[in-house]
Amino acid sequence: MLSNLDYLYNLKRAGIKYDLTVMREFADMLGHPERDFRSIHITGSNGKGSTSAFIYSILRQKFSVGVYTSPHLERFNERIIVDNEEVPDEYIDGFIEKYRPKFDELSKVNRNPTFFEVTTMMAFQYFKDRKVDYASVEVGLGGRLDATNIIMPEVSVIAQVGYEHADKLGCSLTSIAYEKAGIIKEGRPIVLQDDKPEVVNEVRRIAQVKHSPLITLDRNKIKNLHVDENGTDFDFDGTNDTYHIHTSLIGDYQALNAATAILAVENSKVQVYKKDIETGISRTIWPGRLEIIDRSPLVIIDAAHNPPAANKMVRTVKKVFNREPTIVAGILSDKDAYSFFSVLRQLSGKIIFTTPEEKERAVDPNILMAQYGNLFRSARVIPDPISAFEHAKKVDDFVFVTGSIYLIGVIRGLYDKANEKKGTKIVV
Repeated sequence: MLSNLDYLYNLKRAGIKYDLTVMREFADMLGHPERDFRSIHITGSNGKGSTSAFIYSILRQKFSVGVYTSPHLERFNERIIVDNEEVPDEYIDGFIEKYRPKFDELSKVNRNPTFFEVTTMMAFQYFKDRKVDYASVEVGLGGRLDATNIIMPEVSVIAQVGYEHADKLGCSLTSIAYEKAGIIKEGRPIVLQDDKPEVVNEVRRIAQVKHSPLITLDRNKIKNLHVDENGTDFDFDGTNDTYHIHTSLIGDYQALNAATAILAVENSKVQVYKKDIETGISRTIWPGRLEIIDRSPLVIIDAAHNPPAANKMVRTVKKVFNREPTIVAGILSDKDAYSFFSVLRQLSGKIIFTTPEEKERAVDPNILMAQYGNLFRSARVIPDPISAFEHAKKVDDFVFVTGSIYLIGVIRGLYDKANEKKGTKIVV
């Protein structure tokens, strides 16, 4: 018989079901745990994870807070955190054991809940059981029909909108923005980071229909921006105050994400002060996003997996580090590989193609070599990700790992294990 966690992963075979019918039935069965805590809801093609982490860290300065994000880097438990502690294995096991009969019951009247639906409901139940005051909840896909969209947040947030998942969300920015804006709730504020006209117009239209105040991020209010290998510093004129911000997250786009988080908290009903916001952002940890995991040799990992994210990442690395790394990269089959590698070659002419730890969706690195190897001055294939990484460290003193969170999680895990033996943690 499958273990409970294996049973949960096995639900992935059913794929993604982009509707809320089963999620609502599931919530009914559990007594609607999502109604027992207040929340902030965050969506976007890029930037939603960092923004969720900033919001969580700000709220943590005064309250008991949960954060729900996906996917995870190394462990499933990372997806569900309360007060800086990952959901325990025992809770995961107990939840699945208890509600397995409910899954069967749902399948008789509709269908089994998906992997993401079960994980989302587990997060909501855990937040209820832990009696959190607030939760920062990141959308999985889209917004309107995402499993998380049964909550009634204090404020909703839309970060950057791009063409990812166009097969499900539509092939125009307007149609994708419509799906993202599906998280806007009647009369509740919506904070929008994106400034593309198609996106702004569609979000404004839906906000007006929902009688929801629209707060847009004015980039001119981000001042004195400085980015280096120690993080990002800037001043921000928010709705209520002017903030002096430092975050260890590297990149001018992280200033956008932090400013968006500030606007979200300011325009919610949460009672926090300037010091809470500045301290919360300074304490934010969001692994795998231009994260330095070693300095000798210099090793950076980044979860960029689509062209807009890759563009920002490349621009930042060139500006901050000003030298060419050996890239170790792998990608999944549902990503725009040509555009991604076309951007990546601007960072370096040296690449090793390898395999992310996601067997069902990982692209064979030999195929990547055949299709995109000619974009680089020096390219080779090493299928095993650890072997690829170790080789890169032998031939270069600057290694950059990217392309899939399922790849960088493996590499980050190497350092976690090594440092556990030493009784230390990764220092950035």
